[in-house]
Amino acid sequence: MGGHVHTNDRDETVELQGVKNSTDDKYYPLGKRDDLHGRRQIFTDVAEINVGNVLEVLNKALPTHLRNRKEEVYLEKYSRGIQPILNRVKEHNEYICNKTVVNIANQILSFKTADFAGEPIQYVSRGKSEDTPEKIEELNSMMISEGKQSKDMELAYQMFLYGVGYRLTIQDQGEAEDLLDEAPFEIYTTDSRNSFVVKFNDVTKRTVMGVTYVYMDESNDKVRYTVYTKDVMFTIDGTSQSAEQVVGIKVHNFGLVPMVEYPCNSAYMGCFEVVLDLLDSYNLCLSDRLDGVEQFIQALMVFEGVDISREEFLELKDLGAIKVPSAPDGSGRGRIYYLSEQLDQGQTQTLVDDIKQTILEIVGMPSQGSANTSDSSNNGAMIIKNGWWHAEARALETEGHWKKSETEFLKIVLKICSQYNRLDGLKVSDVEPKLGRHSYQDLLVKSQTFTTLMDTGVPPIQAYKYSGLDSDPEAASLQYLEYRKAEDAKEEQKIQEDLARERERIANERKNAGTVPTGGQDAGETDEGGSEA
Repeated sequence: MGGHVHTNDRDETVELQGVKNSTDDKYYPLGKRDDLHGRRQIFTDVAEINVGNVLEVLNKALPTHLRNRKEEVYLEKYSRGIQPILNRVKEHNEYICNKTVVNIANQILSFKTADFAGEPIQYVSRGKSEDTPEKIEELNSMMISEGKQSKDMELAYQMFLYGVGYRLTIQDQGEAEDLLDEAPFEIYTTDSRNSFVVKFNDVTKRTVMGVTYVYMDESNDKVRYTVYTKDVMFTIDGTSQSAEQVVGIKVHNFGLVPMVEYPCNSAYMGCFEVVLDLLDSYNLCLSDRLDGVEQFIQALMVFEGVDISREEFLELKDLGAIKVPSAPDGSGRGRIYYLSEQLDQGQTQTLVDDIKQTILEIVGMPSQGSANTSDSSNNGAMIIKNGWWHAEARALETEGHWKKSETEFLKIVLKICSQYNRLDGLKVSDVEPKLGRHSYQDLLVKSQTFTTLMDTGVPPIQAYKYSGLDSDPEAASLQYLEYRKAEDAKEEQKIQEDLARERERIANERKNAGTVPTGGQDAGETDEGGSEA
């Protein structure tokens, strides 16, 4: 039996106007957001997925995934500037209706991605074996061969945008003798909108099935699902709403589901999802501000006590002046003026700045503009003052989830490598992911810490690791040891050369003084009887 599929929370219906399940992007997700509070996890009561129950479990999981997908499509459109302000309608003065998008969502997304994964994510040694550093260096070389840094950036982008990203790791699909491919595995970042994992509904919440799919025709009616379990890969044909037929089965024998999810946080929320209402308010405030300026410029002209024809008014516009006659009722001269009320730009600017500052504080981004100017404060105080500490705290939260997922990824990598007799003996506990954020900051402090540790006899790899001087302590320590070995060899050679020159100098001095014996006699004896000279 296929069992039941559960979600981790909310059972209410999600209706996002303008959002649909196909990959067609000819629409604007500008409707009401009923439920954008993180993606739902999918659970099943089935402990083992096999050919007899895979279709049933997949079909039960699809409705929840499609609800998540609707929200992910909305967030993706929002980050590209397709936001609710574009659907703005005014009841009065509808001819003046500015629709201004200030895409702070994209600013937040770009900052979070670059701050978290802009520097290469390296692996460092935690093992005590003498050959562990060399194996870690080989592992890092494999990751470079697979272009992992760019794939980490792509994964981090989707993770911060949708609240969760997915990584697929499989055996190398090329020739076994391909000398250009250093790694026996391949890494893929699947589209989060077309991927999900199903977990077993118990305390372990272990992944029992990973799913990714593609659309097979332009109408998006035919879909091909690829389902990964711990031992088998199923290929299934169906539609976007249901899986219909298993068309392929392939055994991989990893013993692990090769698809790993990378959540951004415990709520599976995107980085700007929590401030969507404030972002809409910011756009509305800027749009109304422009409306106020435009209404002031296009103010109506009032003729009070003045009778003017259309031709006279057009002449007024051409000449730029008009003669105002006395009022017909003898009450005095008539008046011509603009009907306008200017918006208080000072108060509006205060509101705009307050909304933006609140947005930045909630998402954990540094302050911008005048709040970020320099003064006599030290570097640490400026970091705390301008919000960099909050940005780092948020990054550390995400880093904890990332390392947990990276551990699952490493289990798959080491399992594949063991089948090719690579990295033998290397365990997951020997490897620690190292994120190299802000490696350029506080270089003086890091250098002093490194020097102090080295002077106290700490091994180079530990000194690099604890000081944070290099994002790859393994490679740096090996380079340092090679450098010291070469320098020590040069120093030894210099000492030997100096010693040889000194011996030559002493020999020359004795020779010139007539104390150097001939015929093989000792330098301290005379020719006559061995007495000293």
